[in-house]
Amino acid sequence: MPDVALISPYPSPRERHGGRSGVAAYGAALAQALSRRGAEVTVIAPQETDAPERARDGAVTVVRPYRRGPGALLRAARAARATGAPVTHVQHELFLYGGPSSVPALPAALHALGDPVVTMHHVVDPASVDDDFVRLHRVRAPRLVARGGLAAVQRAIRRRAGAVIVHEPAFAEIVPDAAVVPHGMPPQRPATGTERAAARAELSLDDRLVVLCFGFLAPYKGLELALEAAALAGPEVQLVVAGGEHPRLAEAGDGYARELRARGPHARFTGRVPEAQVASWFAAADVAMFPYPRPFASSGPLALALGHGTPVLLSQALARCTAAPLALTAPPTAPELAERLRALAADRDGLEPLRARAADFAAGRAWPAVADRHLELYEEVRRAERPARRRLRAA
Repeated sequence: MPDVALISPYPSPRERHGGRSGVAAYGAALAQALSRRGAEVTVIAPQETDAPERARDGAVTVVRPYRRGPGALLRAARAARATGAPVTHVQHELFLYGGPSSVPALPAALHALGDPVVTMHHVVDPASVDDDFVRLHRVRAPRLVARGGLAAVQRAIRRRAGAVIVHEPAFAEIVPDAAVVPHGMPPQRPATGTERAAARAELSLDDRLVVLCFGFLAPYKGLELALEAAALAGPEVQLVVAGGEHPRLAEAGDGYARELRARGPHARFTGRVPEAQVASWFAAADVAMFPYPRPFASSGPLALALGHGTPVLLSQALARCTAAPLALTAPPTAPELAERLRALAADRDGLEPLRARAADFAAGRAWPAVADRHLELYEEVRRAERPARRRLRAA
């Protein structure tokens, strides 16, 4: 009998950063980190065409008993209960288990699980849902409908969960009593000078300042600002947009990725990054940039950058959300950001303070510590009497 049943997408075999959402990579990393800390973990994942219905990934058992769609969460809940695990941990993101049609089953699935732990990967104040939010996230509903639906989902999670986890301090202000557990990251291992040179040669990068934007191409990431700033910064700055089209947008026939490439002929678009090259891109980059205008989730690519010791620049909004040091904040306008990039291109020593502050910021975010905090929370939920479980959501 496992110690925990983890309801989450999971990458296909031989991948760690694949899947239709960053939650798949997160779920895999969390499962493996829990396993390394001694927990028996069974992942209840949706079916994939290139993955078996049952497999072992190291010490982690992965079963795939359901397809995405209207009944996905209920089937996942039944499968989790069938494992006999004393704790079930649900990874939740809007539309994660099959688009809008999968959302109505959430309350019944949580009820069937008793008092599960729920990680909310998307945290949005419903009152902030306006026309701009709807446009950025390609929500096919009027803002008032979207606002009401989002509020209902959050109420259901808070009412039914034994404990709720969010990843950043700002999100706990939206979800009262949530436990703040950082998005995990690999233990820090900055690339050596030799490794950095080898990575740049492997990826055909020259001596210009390499600015990396990593991850699925999506409208909410502020990539337009990065493209405009890189164009203004001039030829000494090479912007690399490393990532494929977001699967949800591709399925909807959304032309965002095509439009973005048309706006950035001066940038290098890699498309989907092969698993073997993920570490190389972070080793090769001089700085990783995250210009998200309205963060609603912790950033998996930011966790990767911190784990690889890559200097980072964050939008003011993302820095506030994550409580990052002021030194890691990027200017908010394209001309100012271009000037900052030109300065870094002219004096690479300016990258070292960014690297040092990023290392400070990363403290406590490595997967071993994150896994230990999860195990503590699981134990609290397991031991608590049902009426008291609502009071467990404290950081």
